Amino acid sequence: MSPSDLFLRLQRLAPLALLLALSACATGTRGVGYRELTMKDPVGGGPMKGVVFYPSPRSSGAVDHDLARVEASQDLEPEPGRHPLVLVSHGHGGTRWGHSDLATALARRGFVVAALDHAGNTYGDNERAGSDEVWLGRALQVRALLDSVLGDAVMGPRVDPARVGAMGFSMGGYTVLLLAGAVPDLDRFEPACALEVNRQSELCTDLSEVRRTNRPELRATAEPRVRAVFSMAPVGIPFDARGLRDVTVPVRLYAAEEDVVLPISSNAVNVRDSLPRPPEYTTLPRAGHYVFLAPCREKMVAVVPELCVDPTGVDRVKLHQQLADDAERFFRRTLTTTGQER
Repeated sequence: MSPSDLFLRLQRLAPLALLLALSACATGTRGVGYRELTMKDPVGGGPMKGVVFYPSPRSSGAVDHDLARVEASQDLEPEPGRHPLVLVSHGHGGTRWGHSDLATALARRGFVVAALDHAGNTYGDNERAGSDEVWLGRALQVRALLDSVLGDAVMGPRVDPARVGAMGFSMGGYTVLLLAGAVPDLDRFEPACALEVNRQSELCTDLSEVRRTNRPELRATAEPRVRAVFSMAPVGIPFDARGLRDVTVPVRLYAAEEDVVLPISSNAVNVRDSLPRPPEYTTLPRAGHYVFLAPCREKMVAVVPELCVDPTGVDRVKLHQQLADDAERFFRRTLTTTGQER
């Protein structure tokens, strides 16, 4: 082939190469970077840890954090443009890495995703569990995470502040409802925990007696910058129709049919039936409460099998692929105030 023929052939292939490159981004073959953050806990005043996952034009690897395998590389170059942001709130005693599979899946599809360790209610630091500093303060901690991401020199310019959503599991599922405007009634625990269906649940055996500090600054938990919430197996007992009447943003709600930690009739179903606008709602058949945590590695199965072993017929890996797909569709549809990503 002559040099001129080769040049003409490359010219003809150039548009195809560009199309393939764009297609690769669209189908989720980006790399994923992560950046660790430290912020001030607005409840206790000490340091609070966070992490931001983001799309990168560079290929990424994997790293171990706690007992999780995180499919991302630290401090990669961020992808240009502004992207929607999803804030992640973990469950009681969880960590910022507990939903890293969903976080990295969304980042690979063009989202920035930020998670935190809820100081006072996280693994290794659970001293405020059961207090109103947790029941009300968690939402303020997520607000601090949002402010930290927007103010970060690297990640702030990569986020569209008009397209912010929140995702949470268990106590985190409750927390994202607070961000959406829900107002809890902590006196609802006593009558709810007297019911047979709830009496042996972990919530009612361990956390139903609320330790009250009555700090007035913990009351305003709504965060108007959050435009949509994705709530998985939330604590729902503290809510009734009056407490949920101000939740007007779109809600995606999941429940696990065999949830013995938070029986769905008093929690997820109660939330579903009390919201002023019907949420998008799914019950996962045969699944237990912890199915929403990332699929476990062998090391984690050995340490905390109760968080890792699912009933026969429940495929957590497949389920989490579906959750990632659904979360992407939900947030793409609901976080649209500024149009497409720039």
